[in-house]
Amino acid sequence: MRISALSLPITLTAAVAGTAVLQGAWLYGALAVLALFGGTLASISSRRRERGGPRAGTRTIALATDPRLLELKRHTIADELRVLEDAQDLQRGVFEVSAELVGCVEEGDARVRFTSAMRRYWSCSQADLLVWERGSWRSLGGEASGPAPVLGRPVALPEEDGGDLVLDLSPGVDGQAALVLRQTTVQPSLLGRTIADQRYVAEVLRTQLSLSLRRVTLYGGLQSLARIDPLTGTNRRWYGEARLRELVDAGEVVAVAMVDIDYFKRVNDEFGHAGGDAVLSAVGCALMGHLRAGDLVCRYGGEEFLVILPDTPPKGAAHVSERLRASVAALTTVPRQVTVSIGLAACHQDETAEVLIGRADAALYRAKEQGRNRVELVDDELADSFLRTTARKNRKAHGSDTGLRRAVRPDPATVQAERAQGDLSAAPSSPPPPSSDPPPRG
Repeated sequence: MRISALSLPITLTAAVAGTAVLQGAWLYGALAVLALFGGTLASISSRRRERGGPRAGTRTIALATDPRLLELKRHTIADELRVLEDAQDLQRGVFEVSAELVGCVEEGDARVRFTSAMRRYWSCSQADLLVWERGSWRSLGGEASGPAPVLGRPVALPEEDGGDLVLDLSPGVDGQAALVLRQTTVQPSLLGRTIADQRYVAEVLRTQLSLSLRRVTLYGGLQSLARIDPLTGTNRRWYGEARLRELVDAGEVVAVAMVDIDYFKRVNDEFGHAGGDAVLSAVGCALMGHLRAGDLVCRYGGEEFLVILPDTPPKGAAHVSERLRASVAALTTVPRQVTVSIGLAACHQDETAEVLIGRADAALYRAKEQGRNRVELVDDELADSFLRTTARKNRKAHGSDTGLRRAVRPDPATVQAERAQGDLSAAPSSPPPPSSDPPPRG
């Protein structure tokens, strides 16, 4: 039978403690038990150190004595460091993309910013940022360069070099959205990486672009709340004045029309404020529905509207104003028939936006005095006043910065004849005299 090295000390100590207790020496017995317990713990700790010491150093000794194991370990560490460096480069690139997209809040800027972010990893010939709205795809930042995608997966990598890459950005909007890169090619930053690595990079970028698109849509919603009059659907006065000031200061050809609802107080008195609100809403819709995409209408006062007509000469502005007047007179969704009076003015050279609006307002008051439900053009009080006929940028492109002629008022007889016919978009029965003006709008 094998006797442990601790058996004899334990037996002797127990005998001493027992004898001391029988003889009444309790203190000596307690001291003997404590000494036995401390010795036992020290012995166990010493054995554990002896057992683990040689075993912990065995692996280090083996690596030091075997060059092949040492080389293998060196290669393993190098591979791990390379993986960590690649992950760090990817994280740095994604962080830079995120930093670049922070300032992207405009719809017109989103496509350019998103394309620039993706071109770090995939080059492309064209890119489209599409949002599904009202049953069709709308392209942000310009017309689409290709067909809309069919969204099925978050990331659709090109099946071959030169194919399309599609990112589903629907998390960034309330409906559906997608970024489509046409004819893509992998950039050097992704060369040699597996398809799984490329998909991972695309998914990380998709997350960042979706967040940025959400910021763009929220900013657009805030802009709409600040810019759009909720009752009429037209722009607010501050936005119209700011836009007109930009056009005038840039030297653009522009005309403005002040529109006022005739006898609007009678509508409020007869049908209450609800009836007045219905008339304002209907008139606003009628005005917006008969303008170009580049034109702008804003609610200027209680029942007044300001219509801004960029790149429109006086004759074209007169045709548009007559069309607006007739469209309001033809409304059938209002409590009673309403009409509008319109004062029209075209911008003179070196004229401010405030002066231009003031002249249109004066023409509006004259239309009111002469019976309402009519278009009145402002009279040019100064014989030497000049009218803008060519935008400043076009004059410089043709090597001339004069491009001016004396203000010419459209023939009142022609305007009255068109209003009597009721077909304001039709051409006049007799051909107009030759003019240096651009052709009037329909």
